[in-house]
Amino acid sequence: MRTVIAILVFFGAIQGFALCILACFKKKDNTKAFLFYLLFLFSLSFFNLLYAFMLLDIYEIGFVPLGAFPFPYKYLIGVGFYGYIKNQVAQERSSKFNIEYLLFAPAVFYGVLRTYWYVTLHSGADKDIFWRVYQSGFFIYNEYVYLLFNLILTLLAIQFLKKNKTRIKGFNVRRKNWEWLLRFSNAFKLIIFINLVLAVMVHIVGDTKNGIVYAILLIINSIYIYRVGYESLSKSKILFNTFSLKETEVAEGHLDQTLAAQFEALVNDKEIFTHKNLRISDLAEMLNTTDKAVSLYIHESFGLSFSAYINQLRIEKVKTLLHRGEQERYTLLAIAEKAGCSSKSSFNAVFKKVMVVTPTQYKTSQQS
Repeated sequence: MRTVIAILVFFGAIQGFALCILACFKKKDNTKAFLFYLLFLFSLSFFNLLYAFMLLDIYEIGFVPLGAFPFPYKYLIGVGFYGYIKNQVAQERSSKFNIEYLLFAPAVFYGVLRTYWYVTLHSGADKDIFWRVYQSGFFIYNEYVYLLFNLILTLLAIQFLKKNKTRIKGFNVRRKNWEWLLRFSNAFKLIIFINLVLAVMVHIVGDTKNGIVYAILLIINSIYIYRVGYESLSKSKILFNTFSLKETEVAEGHLDQTLAAQFEALVNDKEIFTHKNLRISDLAEMLNTTDKAVSLYIHESFGLSFSAYINQLRIEKVKTLLHRGEQERYTLLAIAEKAGCSSKSSFNAVFKKVMVVTPTQYKTSQQS
């Protein structure tokens, strides 16, 4: 059973490394966030890889003892995650130095410490150095320190997301992306918390013989790696996005709500889309705003361009009229014109693009 778990964890780690490579070829508009994300995923995968080897009773590869490997991956997991979340937001920097880089200090310190132990071990100066460090209880305390460090960074990242949710520039689509980012963060918080609880269990009840508790921990980590890897490939536009925040929450938020209410009234009540040759400038004038604001609102709310959105509304209107039995009183072209379509050719092309079938085929299917 232990071997099966180790193999599953091992392949989870390998997938994590593979996804790090594949993610490099995905389109992204936020390089800094991507690099922190890469650090996060690589460190988490490295964690699983080492412990998978240990579950298989492989404690060294060649002359390299795995437990003594001088890479501070445990401290880099939280730094990578926190840096990824914070750098999803475009912020003005007053200086070239970012104080958040100080978060690397624990990883650097621990990395230097482990490098010293590693060199001391391999130089023959002290072959028992790791055993003596272990007996001192350092590794036990370090387990708690790095988990608490990662948990604090995760909580700070989540607090940042919640605090700035209502200040995101844009509308529904961007806010849904932000909410996804929050769920992604809460899942990682749960992972860290479970890791912390299991670490306490290991040191209280003891688990040195069969490693069952660590096996559970590694399986949970592997599941998260699989999920994170899938998101890095299928949702790279969300993962490596750049959110912008408004200067003030109240004024900008009020503007968004007012625009949305006016827009909804024009579309649902007045059916402005039935006006032939409707232009975005016409709609912007009615809303007393700019063409760019209307375009952004439609794109962020519905994920469509202005023309695609208006065409979709017109097709829905045609369908509504057909369901009412209007085809018995009017020709299909007359119904299309009532919905705002300007010509037969454009109506047929748009209808087929939206509905996949021609208007005539759709009309026939409704009559049968």
